[in-house]
Amino acid sequence: MWIRAFVNESLIKSSPHISGARDVRWIMQQVLLALLPGIVAYVILFGPGILIHLGIAAATALGLENLALRWQGIDPQPFLRDGSVLVLACLITLAIPPYAPWWISFLGVAFAVLIGKHAFGGLGHNLFNPAMVGYIFLLLCFPRIMGQWPSAGLDAASRGLIDSASLIFTSAPDGIDGRSGATALDHVKTQATLMRMQSEMHADNILGLVGGRGWEWINLAFLAGGGWLLLRGVVRWRLPLSFLCGLGLAASIGFISDPELHRGLWFHLLTGAGLLAAFFIVTDPVSSATTPKGMLVFGFGAGVCTYLIREFGSYPDGVAFAIVSMNACAPLIDRLTQPRLYGTQTKETK
Repeated sequence: MWIRAFVNESLIKSSPHISGARDVRWIMQQVLLALLPGIVAYVILFGPGILIHLGIAAATALGLENLALRWQGIDPQPFLRDGSVLVLACLITLAIPPYAPWWISFLGVAFAVLIGKHAFGGLGHNLFNPAMVGYIFLLLCFPRIMGQWPSAGLDAASRGLIDSASLIFTSAPDGIDGRSGATALDHVKTQATLMRMQSEMHADNILGLVGGRGWEWINLAFLAGGGWLLLRGVVRWRLPLSFLCGLGLAASIGFISDPELHRGLWFHLLTGAGLLAAFFIVTDPVSSATTPKGMLVFGFGAGVCTYLIREFGSYPDGVAFAIVSMNACAPLIDRLTQPRLYGTQTKETK
């Protein structure tokens, strides 16, 4: 298990002295801290709805984690304290429209914890990223609700906590339509099907300077959080860099081939879940590749797949589908990119 390997590595590095506190709990605390700038940006641009969903998601995750572990005869206290299930709840919440009905976050987290995580054996054994499994479940089952994002701006940001709670707990899905709008990725894909060129979309209110209006700041906030994780040594540079290179290279090729049909590099990096995926989802140590070369292949492939789904697929943002697809390939990638052991000979030198 990757957790045990990480702890053993920490013990070796610090031996014969007392080991440091770089355990699973410390890692998850750093990830939660790194998510804070993005959450603050969400609240500023969309209002406090995300805070309510965060509370629902956290309570659901902790409760179901406790039940699942007790049902397996495992003491739940160490797993509840390590914070891993809270990170899962936060990632799903960040993918849910902030004024979706309350049961959306409940169902998404429940599916992620019970099916995406514990159906495979729990922490350290899951083949697919549990948060992305939960998000894909919601996207496939409730596509209309999952597309009802509010327009970023003063109207959404000025909404009070009571009004937000009333909208989340009492409004029917149809009641959200009047306060919702398409995301920039959804808007660009829809307008492209109507044969509108990219130059004609520049004046659209939903688009910002280079990305979706408001989403530029959210992604920059996640970039700041990702920088913190790199600085603290929580994530390795290969996965986020290769993902950004894959997404950026594919977007650049598309833009160069026909700038009137395809948006460029900065739009794809600063719109949707691009930077959130680069630093917080692709870097999952359980479901991603683990060898040095494998990390580069995994991240690059996830970035390219994200672009292809955004541009040519049925869904506006292809991050979840791209990462789950690469999760399925991770064991093979690791097998094909195993480094040569010190002191051994390759087939060519034998």
